[in-house]
Amino acid sequence: MSGKIRLMFVDDEEKFLANTASRLRMRGIEVAAFNNGPEALAYAEQNPIEVALLDLKMPGMDGEEVLKKLKEKRPLVEVIILTGHGSIRSAADCTKQGAYEYLLKPCEIDEVITAISNAYARAVKAKSAHKAERVNEILAKAIGYSPIQILQELQKLDEE
Repeated sequence: MSGKIRLMFVDDEEKFLANTASRLRMRGIEVAAFNNGPEALAYAEQNPIEVALLDLKMPGMDGEEVLKKLKEKRPLVEVIILTGHGSIRSAADCTKQGAYEYLLKPCEIDEVITAISNAYARAVKAKSAHKAERVNEILAKAIGYSPIQILQELQKLDEE
């Protein structure tokens, strides 16, 4: 982990996306901003992120679909839904699919930053637990492996 929050932010409202991303960057958050789901998912496959901030209603691929696909590929990424079109049903659906938080627009930037910080802490904790579990699995299988093979397996773990 870099120590700096790496956030993927997806919202089809260009002005809101740019303004909010700028305000988050001023607070020290590393933001990769996208106005559509497919580009964001392509980015998430190639780049490390701990937290995703997703708009719910977007043309084409909506935020709920981005959430689902992101959690399939990167289950340790914590997702926050930020929407102007919220409902109890969509909040429940998103939570079932793994969303950490569900915020309604408009909301204060401090509320968004608090949610991002809490999601980041949870992501770091989950990733640490996952790594510890994987190290134990690798070491349990170490009998019969050469030291080079063990080091290669541990190196792969660092790349996850």
